[in-house]
Amino acid sequence: MIKNYPQLLISKLHNPAEQLFIASAVVSPLFLLTISGWMTRIVAVCALLAMYVLYRNNKAKNHKLALNSKISFHTKLLCATLALPILAIFLGQLFRGQYTWSYYDSPAHILIGIFILLATAKAGVHVVKWMSYTFPIVTLLALANILIDPNLHWGATRLSTQAVDPLMFGSLSLTFGLLSLISIKLHDNDSKWLTVYKLIGFGSGIYLSIASGSRTGWLALPIIGFLWLYFDRAKFTLPIKIIGIISILTFITSAYFLSSNVQQRVDITAKEVLAYQWNTDAPNDNTSVGARISFIRMAVFLFQQKPLGGWGDGNFENVINDPALNFSSLEAKKIALEAGFHNDITANMVRSGIWGLMATVALFLIPALFFIRNMHSEYKNQRDVAFLALAFLTCQFVSSLSMEIFNLRYSASFFGLMLAVFCGQMLFYMSHNTTDFNGKYNEPT
Repeated sequence: MIKNYPQLLISKLHNPAEQLFIASAVVSPLFLLTISGWMTRIVAVCALLAMYVLYRNNKAKNHKLALNSKISFHTKLLCATLALPILAIFLGQLFRGQYTWSYYDSPAHILIGIFILLATAKAGVHVVKWMSYTFPIVTLLALANILIDPNLHWGATRLSTQAVDPLMFGSLSLTFGLLSLISIKLHDNDSKWLTVYKLIGFGSGIYLSIASGSRTGWLALPIIGFLWLYFDRAKFTLPIKIIGIISILTFITSAYFLSSNVQQRVDITAKEVLAYQWNTDAPNDNTSVGARISFIRMAVFLFQQKPLGGWGDGNFENVINDPALNFSSLEAKKIALEAGFHNDITANMVRSGIWGLMATVALFLIPALFFIRNMHSEYKNQRDVAFLALAFLTCQFVSSLSMEIFNLRYSASFFGLMLAVFCGQMLFYMSHNTTDFNGKYNEPT
């Protein structure tokens, strides 16, 4: 493993532009849950600084990232992946013969992540490690916000801030809580206070997710727990894994029986799933879960009608009353027309046809495979960052099944920036783990 990173950082990093870029990436998540418009602005700042860093390095012919063919392939593949959403919009509009510039807004915020990825790959000695210090602050700021000035627009049992709605608030709070916990792995010599600080961040994230009343993302918690036990083979022996599985199940059971909010939301989910009628010509009740099931069925029907061009946003009024859609209530049809399908895969499938479907799946699948591959690395820094990145991706994927994150500017910006930083950090480690900055060979750990 590379030794003396702080000293190398001081001696080798770096011009002020690189330092400013890294600082902007590190603080980028800070006010996501508390200040409206923060993420769309900070991602633009990060991208501009990244472009300047790349320009300076190219002009100075300072190629810090020594790309072998394997790393070069991964770099191109990951950059292409970030470009897929905007390409899907273009192809869908091309086949429909309808062009609307507003459709490119959110995908463009993912596209500019390419510059952040490349700049992180060149200059990102420990960007993710430094960023991990901000994860608990995000949840603590949000906690302070709802204690001082709770957003009660959604009801007393659906707490959030003015910056985000309860669905996104609950999902992101859980995400930052889990990232706070897992990022403990990034620090080999943590002080007790740093560990306590990150555990407080984890606890705050869990509390905020429950307080939001939003079930969005809850499934990610046990999934990540089981992934941790499976992949961290060096730390978890078989007896410890068994204890870990029992602990995860105990935690889930305790959350259900000790929190009336969790119990109520889980019971409602089970009731609504069981009440849904699949083989009927009568409309289903417009419940939260029932409507989402109907959205998926409507999306499949609409995709079959226009698989290449898609429908765009809300352009399917003329078929909304087709007898094949009688399973859906009028309220659910109206929501689909006016507010979308509350699922990224189905929403982009309807919007841009097969291109939207492939782009959305690839945006999750390709980075996930890249991170899983690095979790088998012989170098600890690669394994730790890869698992943190996979945890982030899991939270985002689970959340995307019940809400749209790629079609909102701030959530698309957050996804694109975080994914770019994680991928860039992995590429940096892949490039430098065999030799340090002085050309000395590093042993795997």
